[in-house]
Amino acid sequence: MYIDVVFSPNEFSSRDPVGKSISVIDVLRATSTIAYALYGYTDNKMQGCSKIIPVETLEEARNFAKQFNKNDVLLAGERFCLKPDDFDIGNSPQDYSPEKIQDKIIVFSTTNGTRALKMAEKAKFITTASFVNATASVNKLYKEQNDVIILCAGRSNKPTKEDSACAGFITDLLIKKCQKNNQGFEISDSADIALIYFNHYKNSLQALLRSAEAGKNLIQVNLGNDIDDCAAIDIINIATKFENGYITIA
Repeated sequence: MYIDVVFSPNEFSSRDPVGKSISVIDVLRATSTIAYALYGYTDNKMQGCSKIIPVETLEEARNFAKQFNKNDVLLAGERFCLKPDDFDIGNSPQDYSPEKIQDKIIVFSTTNGTRALKMAEKAKFITTASFVNATASVNKLYKEQNDVIILCAGRSNKPTKEDSACAGFITDLLIKKCQKNNQGFEISDSADIALIYFNHYKNSLQALLRSAEAGKNLIQVNLGNDIDDCAAIDIINIATKFENGYITIA
């Protein structure tokens, strides 16, 4: 298994996704929120949405939502951290409580995360990952038995601290999974860099996320609690798959 990391979408054009698995990461907040949405923001049993349709633009989201019965669909997402005025819910994990989203179809558009997902569409298998569901995501990636590209959504086409650290965590878990199963693996230079970066910060992830540009922006608009939700490790035991335009539980 070959494990590669792409630190921002700007670098993705140099990779060939065909026949590979891609794990898309947007820690603050899209791929964290996707996990919460499919499970439900709850400590109880799974009570999440039925599926998520990621789209790039707000206008696409509005048009997609019109295809469904208005009682079955929610418009969700953000621009500049905040929920658009005509959207039902934003991009904060706590917005996705069962009473709001259970069994709903969610049309989802964010500044960086949904764009990265659309870029990955030619891959053989696509999943989303974050700190909150890292181990479940890696178990599914390993089961697929393809070479892996870990694609960080970044911010404005630039690498971010939080996505780079999570990419290192996913790399670390994949390596350990291969070693446990006596499977050969190789990692790219960028995956090695991400691994070193994660190991340096793994005991101070909340501080790392708060010091990141995206974290500072969330704090500035009084959404600092989202950082705590996104920094929690393995509190959601589901993997996702992005297939035929939908994200569902894998």
